[in-house]
Amino acid sequence: MYRQFASLTARTVSSALKSRCGPLMRNPRALVLAGSRYGSLSRVGTMRFYSLSTEGENFEDKIDNISINEYNTISEEYLESLADSLEDLSENYPQIDCELSHGVMTLTIPPNGTYVINKQPPNKQIWLSSPISGPKRYDLIQGKWVTLRDGSSLTALLAEEVSSAVGAEVEFDLEN
Repeated sequence: MYRQFASLTARTVSSALKSRCGPLMRNPRALVLAGSRYGSLSRVGTMRFYSLSTEGENFEDKIDNISINEYNTISEEYLESLADSLEDLSENYPQIDCELSHGVMTLTIPPNGTYVINKQPPNKQIWLSSPISGPKRYDLIQGKWVTLRDGSSLTALLAEEVSSAVGAEVEFDLEN
């Protein structure tokens, strides 16, 4: 029963994509699995596909090629350094509350709200949920956590948003 449902669903999605995308669709199942116009990352077996648009640009060569162990070490060091910097900052600005546990950081800064910064080991990314700039995914590019969407650095974005919340210039020296 499940196989019939899965097969029917795949055919329905394929038909819908063909009718909307016309000649651009040569292999609709691959497109559905490979990503979307929102720059998402999907896994197909052990392959990783990146796309910023429906043009399907390949960003594999820009992202640092690291092992999962290297990723875990680098991302943990980054998050711990960020937590230490925010803790130091909270001595002068007591409204800042930061907690890091098991690769997930929760940062509350009135009036901005609550930020969540967490590791994504399957994708070797760090994800940010910001009440100001929204959700972003960061890859390690030349030793810095950078989003493929606009090329901005996680460190720079956090410094900008924290600075506006506390009303003073804040800088983090966290990059590897």
